[in-house]
Amino acid sequence: MVVHRATALLLAVLASNSMAASFDCTKASNFAEKEICSDGYLSGLDTSLSRNYKAALLKAPDRQDALIQSQREWLATRNQCTTQKCLDQAMVTRFKAIEDFTSAEIGRRLELEQQQQIAKSQAEDADRTRRKHEAYVAEEQAYQQRRQAAQQQTVYSQSNTVSASSTYQTSAYQTAQQPQHQFAETREETLWQQIFSILWKCALIVAVVMSCWAVKRHRRAEATIYNNYTDATITNLLPVTGWGIGLLCGWLGLPHQVYQVCVVTGILLAVFFAIYTAVKSNRGGLNILLTIVAKLTFVSVFYVVIGFLILSFFGGARRKGESLTQAEARRRRESRNTRVQIVAVSAGYTFFTAWLCRRAEFTSLSECLELDPALYSA
Repeated sequence: MVVHRATALLLAVLASNSMAASFDCTKASNFAEKEICSDGYLSGLDTSLSRNYKAALLKAPDRQDALIQSQREWLATRNQCTTQKCLDQAMVTRFKAIEDFTSAEIGRRLELEQQQQIAKSQAEDADRTRRKHEAYVAEEQAYQQRRQAAQQQTVYSQSNTVSASSTYQTSAYQTAQQPQHQFAETREETLWQQIFSILWKCALIVAVVMSCWAVKRHRRAEATIYNNYTDATITNLLPVTGWGIGLLCGWLGLPHQVYQVCVVTGILLAVFFAIYTAVKSNRGGLNILLTIVAKLTFVSVFYVVIGFLILSFFGGARRKGESLTQAEARRRRESRNTRVQIVAVSAGYTFFTAWLCRRAEFTSLSECLELDPALYSA
């Protein structure tokens, strides 16, 4: 109360120089109006009060009627004053009431703006959720359509098969006259596939057995699989080096044949280097043969396993009854597990290769390629 009165007093003093009230003093008809016109303090206070009242009307356009009605009621109360003290209290009270009204109106407008902002944010969130749901529904519909199309295609193929079977039965006497070499070729191809499957499985078993034998002789110092870390590193990195150079050539836009040549060259260099180091580090045909087979088997198995793990990155098709979000989460989880498996296999193979090295050290390439005269002096 004291602060507001001091503010009103300051405004009144600033306006007292002009002795101008908010109304025409020549038409003053009662004690309150005459006193305001004759008193500089009251005149300035009335001017400030009028200015605040007009500002409040502008700030509250939707509440002007209530403010005008309260102003009329206050004017009626003010005009009933017959003493300066009553007039002073009435004007100060009205001054504070208008200030409170203005502050409340500002707070109400800020709260309304906040509510509008919240409502706008909620509407935007709802719209984003709706669009996501519509996209999901569209994806599900497309998936169901593709599934139905596949089922229809299957039914159509089955009907064609039945029709073809009926046609075959009605014209069996014609097909009996046709040459049978096509069926013989099919049976022959199937037979060769079976033979090849049996042969490579037997070869794998033999290679594993010979590799285990080579490791046993290596641990007994009767043979040497890897002479040192340099020998092991070159043998194992030559294939991937050729593959990397091939990818670089493909990225540079060179023909695909260049990529194939690089990969084949890397593999052949690895084979030749394995043979050379086996001959260099071992004496006797059996030790050389076992060492070559062990090196090539270990390297081949390692790269085949890594290749299958890398290919698993590209096999994450969506399963039946699985939503798009669930499929994406499952693919991310499988990719993370595959990366862990690749790191684990690589680390395990590295330690295994280091364990097979005769000397736990790196040597120069010239020393690695140099033949040991002691092995062939006899």
